[in-house]
Amino acid sequence: MLAERIRQAFTRLTTPMQTATYKCHKCGLSVKITNYPDRIEPLLDLALTHRCKPPAKTL
Repeated sequence: MLAERIRQAFTRLTTPMQTATYKCHKCGLSVKITNYPDRIEPLLDLALTHRCKPPAKTL
């Protein structure tokens, strides 16, 4: 168990961070995520599944 934790910590320290961007064209939400590869996908999933509320159109 301790060896597994040490291996995970070492992997995280030696793995470069990644950047992902997302822009919603309906509501204007813009997200730029810079994080470790094992955490970037869940954060990007949150941006992709946001409740889009487009601004009201003016006449």
